[in-house]
Amino acid sequence: MSASFFQLLRTKKELIPLFGVVSSAAVGAVAFSVYSLFSKSDVM
Repeated sequence: MSASFFQLLRTKKELIPLFGVVSSAAVGAVAFSVYSLFSKSDVM
């Protein structure tokens, strides 16, 4: 699956910024979730 994914990115170069923004948003959401889980104890 990853080979076809990179082949798709090579043929459609206009999708590269979209995947960059979506992946950075996903990383930020995961990082904020981990930060909230370990630093803010008012949830539990």
